[in-house]
Amino acid sequence: MNRFIYFLKRYALTSELIWLGLALWISIASLSSVTFLMDRLDQTFEKNAHELIGADLLIRGDQVLNPVFENTAKQRGLRTATTVVFPTMARFENQSKLVSLKAVTENYPLRGKLTLKFASKKLASNEIWIDEQLAKQLDLSVGNRIELGNSEFKITDIILKEMDRGAAFMNFSPRVMIRAEDLTQTALLGLGSRANYRLLLAGQESSDFRSVQKQVDQFQEWAKEHISQQQLRGVKIEGVENGQPIARKTILQANRMMSLAALFTAMIAAVGIALSTHRYAQKNIVSVAVWRCFGASRRQVLVSHLKPLLTMGMVATLLGIGTGYLTHELLLHWVGSLVAQDIMPASFLPVIWAFLVAFTLLLGFSGPSLLELTMISPITALRQLEHKKSKWFFLSIAASLASYAVLLMVISQNIYLSLAVLGSFIAGAMVVIIFSWVISKWIGKFIAGLKDAPLGLKFIGQRMFGGTQFTVVQITSLSIAMLALLLLTVIRTDVLSTWQSSISPEAPNRFILNITPEQKTDLVQQLEGAGIGQGWDLYPMVRGRLVKVNQNTVTSESFSDENAKRLIDREFNLSYTQNLPIKNSIIAGKWFGNSGDPHEISMEAGIMKSLGLKLGDQISFDVVGVNYDVTITSVRKLDWNSMRVNFFAIMPPQLLADSPQTWIIAYRQLPNTRVDDKIVEQFPNVSVINVEQTIGQVNQLLGQLFYAVQALFIFALVAGLIVLFISVLGVQTKRLREAAILKTYGADQSYLNRVWFYEFISVGILAGLLSGNIAGISAWFLVKHFLETDMVYPFWLIGLAIVLGVVCSFVSGLYLKYKISNVSTVKILQSF
Repeated sequence: MNRFIYFLKRYALTSELIWLGLALWISIASLSSVTFLMDRLDQTFEKNAHELIGADLLIRGDQVLNPVFENTAKQRGLRTATTVVFPTMARFENQSKLVSLKAVTENYPLRGKLTLKFASKKLASNEIWIDEQLAKQLDLSVGNRIELGNSEFKITDIILKEMDRGAAFMNFSPRVMIRAEDLTQTALLGLGSRANYRLLLAGQESSDFRSVQKQVDQFQEWAKEHISQQQLRGVKIEGVENGQPIARKTILQANRMMSLAALFTAMIAAVGIALSTHRYAQKNIVSVAVWRCFGASRRQVLVSHLKPLLTMGMVATLLGIGTGYLTHELLLHWVGSLVAQDIMPASFLPVIWAFLVAFTLLLGFSGPSLLELTMISPITALRQLEHKKSKWFFLSIAASLASYAVLLMVISQNIYLSLAVLGSFIAGAMVVIIFSWVISKWIGKFIAGLKDAPLGLKFIGQRMFGGTQFTVVQITSLSIAMLALLLLTVIRTDVLSTWQSSISPEAPNRFILNITPEQKTDLVQQLEGAGIGQGWDLYPMVRGRLVKVNQNTVTSESFSDENAKRLIDREFNLSYTQNLPIKNSIIAGKWFGNSGDPHEISMEAGIMKSLGLKLGDQISFDVVGVNYDVTITSVRKLDWNSMRVNFFAIMPPQLLADSPQTWIIAYRQLPNTRVDDKIVEQFPNVSVINVEQTIGQVNQLLGQLFYAVQALFIFALVAGLIVLFISVLGVQTKRLREAAILKTYGADQSYLNRVWFYEFISVGILAGLLSGNIAGISAWFLVKHFLETDMVYPFWLIGLAIVLGVVCSFVSGLYLKYKISNVSTVKILQSF
């Protein structure tokens, strides 16, 4: 027991190791809270997302699917169901309405269930279920009969929620659902009908999740091979990744934010551990030298100092895991409504990752200093001579950075983001070292040469010029510590606020589709009569299929990317206008405007990347049998969060104005008004899409995730403050010794105050200038390339950095003044 207490007092409870433990604790708490949260959400989506598509796997086609798919699935023990979806007209008395008809087999859906108003158990022959939107628009109720084609169906229930509906173009219209066996008698499907055929596949309900997933994966591999061998056009395989796109996209963005916060915290902790261990090693140089004089080997020295380090690491890691687990439970309380299902319990994987990160941090960033401590010769240490760094010191640093980078990549699941964060810190440190060395030499030489320099300033100039290494250490340690804090500040201030307000409260919440050219003027007049005189979008829509690129015919087989294949297989919504649409910005080329050349096209940047297109390419669209050859003359960036009408491809009016077309309007409808209902009454052929609920859901998710990300950034800020304090303390030992020597030679307190004032001002300003500029550049790069958000360069950050640098320097001055005033000069010199 006495040995344990001695061990604690001698090693584990030293101030350097306590600060090291605090930095590690905060870092592991941040990282483990992210990994616990994302692990549980990923497990939940993996297990429950099949309910969002009504199956474990889908095979989709634009024509009747070959029976071989269903037969093979049944032979492999899978359950099957089929659906056919297409737009058609529904009639009730003297009213007609465009609807999205879905014909389903009896066992649909295979996963999850429909939410029905009257909880009907089964859809019988000649019965129909309709959604609430249609019931309200045509004033329908259970018992009414509506006509579809040549048949009449009795309404027996109202669809409240259809999980696998999706967001396809034909699904914008109100849903009606009948039995697949009743479809033939309607005579609605014929040559040229645009229908979507789906085969739903799922494992047996009694089987466990992992065995079912394996069974489905094996069938999927067979189906992919069969589609490829038979060259089946228009037949695609869809999985659970297509389900719940809004929540998934929002969580993906939040995951990037949380990963960024966790990565910053880890890098801050790495700096704190390196600074603390360096200070610890410097403090123990003499004791190690004496021990070496008495015959201790390097191995004995290393092991004796590793023990307290590992003990502190174990305690800090356990505390960090516990704090992280409690934090992630709190975060789940905020974001739990992102998924409708019960969230899966946590696995043990985040705990394993926490230990791996902790000891990679600990050994990687403390190892070089401890290794160097064992290699200093006793004579060099006792005479306090400058020790030349060995090659093993630099090799250990390189190995530490490499292993830590790999670990961060695995945890964040984003290689480029991890490398960018690590690269920002390394590049920032190198720039600070080089610039601080050059600037210190130049300023020191200039000040030292001044004949009438104020008392104390000349001393600082001589030391900056002659003792440049110490000045560089001061500026570098303070700059790197501030760099992390400044990065967090700018991302917290600019990016999170932009992200939270990404959907404007004035964004359109109604879309009207299928407007004929003849109805356009009357419909606009009705909107203006309802007080909606501005702020709405009105654009033509022309359906066209991309058929050629640079005179070469393209098909889905021309591309390996699945997204590109899907784009080629479907028709594009083309449009035309002379004016650049709102929330569109040209990032390459020139908007055609009134150029006079009709054979131009402006393309969206994302789709160009997916299809491998570039500025100047010649492409051809087939619009109902007529080919339109155009040249890409501009590339646009769209703000998808604006909820406005956006198009991948826009051409001049001269080219498309005479093509078969419909029009689309997007506008904002005030609460408790019936503008959309009146429009449907006057124009029964149009479809009104109400996205108000979707906007509310997205805003709610953004708000919840905003606070979740905020909580993680608090961890990083706390870690940054700890490291900032460590960096301030790290250079005080030499300053204290210097002050003691000056007092021995007769310097009074006023002289020391002047010396410190000039030093702190110069170090604070230089550190602020360097860290502020590097933080601004790094934040702009990370935001632009990884968070996909626009950001104005934060010039204000430089001023904040200078103020922060000066304040931190003067805080260390208070510590120095306290020490030199309350401890005798003899005791200070004896402590070295």
